[in-house]
Amino acid sequence: MIRGLIEKEFRQHTTLLVFIILLLVAGQLALISNKFLRNVGGSSFFLLSQLWFYILPLAALVLGTGLVATEFRNKTQLFLEGLPMPRWLMLVVKYLLGLGIVLICDVTLLAGAWWIGRNAEAMTVNFTLLLFVKSVAWAWFCWAVCFAHGFLGRYRGWAGVMLVLGLILLQCMGGVMVTHFGPFELISDRFAYERFVWPVEALWLTAVLIVAITLAGFAFGLVRDATVAGMMAEKMSMREKVVFTVMVLAAIIALGTIHEKSVSQKPLNLPGSVDFKRRSATVSVAAAVVAPTPEEEQALRAHGLAIAEMLEQAGAYLECESLPPVFIIHRRDFDSDTTEVDGDQSKKRVLIRCNLLIKKPADAEFQSRILEAVLEVHQLGRLKSDTRGWVLQGFATWWPVRDIAKTPADFIKLPGYEEELSMRTLRSDDLENWLRTTASISPEEQQTMAGLGIIALGDYGDEPRRRFLAAVLGYSAPLNVRASLHDWFHPIGRTLKSTTGSDLASLARKWTTAMQTEEAKP
Repeated sequence: MIRGLIEKEFRQHTTLLVFIILLLVAGQLALISNKFLRNVGGSSFFLLSQLWFYILPLAALVLGTGLVATEFRNKTQLFLEGLPMPRWLMLVVKYLLGLGIVLICDVTLLAGAWWIGRNAEAMTVNFTLLLFVKSVAWAWFCWAVCFAHGFLGRYRGWAGVMLVLGLILLQCMGGVMVTHFGPFELISDRFAYERFVWPVEALWLTAVLIVAITLAGFAFGLVRDATVAGMMAEKMSMREKVVFTVMVLAAIIALGTIHEKSVSQKPLNLPGSVDFKRRSATVSVAAAVVAPTPEEEQALRAHGLAIAEMLEQAGAYLECESLPPVFIIHRRDFDSDTTEVDGDQSKKRVLIRCNLLIKKPADAEFQSRILEAVLEVHQLGRLKSDTRGWVLQGFATWWPVRDIAKTPADFIKLPGYEEELSMRTLRSDDLENWLRTTASISPEEQQTMAGLGIIALGDYGDEPRRRFLAAVLGYSAPLNVRASLHDWFHPIGRTLKSTTGSDLASLARKWTTAMQTEEAKP
């Protein structure tokens, strides 16, 4: 009997299954052929996580619609109910069949990603098990949701829209960060790179959600002899369409209102802070003590003024209308080596904790870290990529010392940039794969190399260099798809060509010369 049910499902949904396979294969080929995504991710498993996040749920949705929703809408399940078998067995067969198809596709895609990156990835046993468990859990979760979703009949579309809007609403309100919640954590931006830490809490939460959603789906299909599922499969009346349309519009309006408030929210309030407002820059400095000493109050004002002026000048150079506010907290218990710099991209602000009595207001390394965090938050973390990472790191390193480091020799002689460079030759591919190129060298060497690259840009002239840096770093990324479209249509090579008239190969040669020159060696 079970074999007959499986054969019936395959005969009835052959076209659907072929479409799902073609959808996943086409999605994987489209991602693999996209050079921009390859450069940004730096891993074949990064591309796989994008495929699972965007395309696998769509494939599971189509499969759930065919196996469940179409069956009840056309009332063909009535023929199966006439057979001498319990109704729950029919649903179990549909559930396991769909789950098996989704998991087979999941494991096949994982094997394909491994084959593509087999020569570039260090595949340990723990890393392989991590990828397998996280991908299977995510695929199972997607199928459980789509299986239960199929029983909603004529309310499927509206329920899906309300679910997506609800997640976006929670994200904007700060209640739930989608990328750090349960199953979404499994395929977050750490999916392709985490090799040791198991997301135990996320896996348990995903398992609980899978069980709960699966039980809800079976409840819809079995309650009152499936009459509820059959009634919901009927066509939607005009009155229901009007009601759900009003509900969706109200949700969209509420979402827009909350998002507007979150964007225009007031800066973090620090009691007893010293505030500086300089055009595009806002800096607030406070001490984490009840009664600051006169020396501490003087340090607060000196650092606040120095950072505000530095950010104001950088903002004017990059043509930024406004930069994320900076909040600096003085901690007496911190030593000279302890500085915490946290960029909050969801609220577009930077929080810094350090001992201001030890730090000097004109400390170039301190200002560099702050500037890098501010620019990173300004573009919502999009600058720390293979193609743009050297621009962010180089500008943040070069800007505080620009007046005293006009040549590679001057720059190398500065304190903190005296390490012997292990790399002295660069190609255009190295600039398009910066994170991978510099993964094996120390952070100090990365800073030195990146700073030399910005100095090398000066060979095209100060104004072309400024136009290039403003085009890459001055853009304020919005919290929507426009940021991705902007990055897509403004690749780093095209931006360099339009602002300086040269290409990455020419810059790589000038950069190599700056690193190899005898005067630049320590």
